[in-house]
Amino acid sequence: ITVRSPCESQIDSVGWEKALGNGADPQGEKAQSRASDTFSDALDTFVETYCKRHNRPSTAAETEKILRCYFLPAWVRRAVPDIDKTDVVEVLDAIMERGKPAAARHAFAAVRKFFNWCVEQGFIEQSPCAGLKPPAKHNSRERVLTDDELARFWKHTEGSRDTAYIVIRLLLLTAQRCGEVCGMAWDEVNMEELVWTIPGTRTKNHKPHAVPLTRTAVAILASVPRTQNPLVFPARGKPHQSYAGYTKPKKALDEAASLSEWTLHDLRRTAATGMARLAVPPHVVERILNHVSGTFSGVAGVYNRFQYLPEMREALMAWERRILALPGSPVSGRGKD
Repeated sequence: ITVRSPCESQIDSVGWEKALGNGADPQGEKAQSRASDTFSDALDTFVETYCKRHNRPSTAAETEKILRCYFLPAWVRRAVPDIDKTDVVEVLDAIMERGKPAAARHAFAAVRKFFNWCVEQGFIEQSPCAGLKPPAKHNSRERVLTDDELARFWKHTEGSRDTAYIVIRLLLLTAQRCGEVCGMAWDEVNMEELVWTIPGTRTKNHKPHAVPLTRTAVAILASVPRTQNPLVFPARGKPHQSYAGYTKPKKALDEAASLSEWTLHDLRRTAATGMARLAVPPHVVERILNHVSGTFSGVAGVYNRFQYLPEMREALMAWERRILALPGSPVSGRGKD
């Protein structure tokens, strides 16, 4: 799709009037032109004109990654109108056969969004995803790392300068989301007050969130080389993007520490569960997780403006002490409170 200047658009409108006078159908010709666009061409336009404009950067990047990974190889030269339900099911079934139901579910959501956009833009009249059900049900995860797993996890990431392991440690210590930690900017971190403030543009509920930093978390951040880049963890080779290369290092960690069947998001659940076991009140855990539910839902949330920052700090410090006291976990002086 070519973006035209206002002058070209005016010329086109005159041309359309002439065409209409001759009995032509400009809309039909436009639809016919778009019908010849390949999936690859439409995908490029979808990413640039929809994803990057209407989605958060992390969401746009993930949607593009899924579509290019699973669907582009199969449909690279296919015209969009030629892709039908059978083609969609075939790709999703292949993902399911590899034992990846969650990936298949995410792939279905991404391709359904793409084809809905295609309908809106006039590429097709009906989405091939219409009437299709997700390939797998969403099951809420309950995975929490055991004390033994945490001890091995902590031991094998101790002293590492690998960005992935630094990020993974901060995930466990702060209980924040992976995208929030990976996208951390230096101007969000106040080393004097020991607080990391995540702006609303980067949180799931779009509300600014203050996270107290423990001594170990501060020591980890102090070990990260400070450059001119505003991001604490820029992507390698793409300095304007946040880090996302933790897949291979995590696999290496799994092998070295004998860990399995866990995700980075499970560290957030592990931290929340661990703090609950330490008798941290539920409303404090909710504040740490930045949840707008339970104690902070509805009218109560509107009027309850107290941030509980001291209580949050005490809870995260207690959680840090618990991690450092695990059997086999090397306790350094910097981690003691």
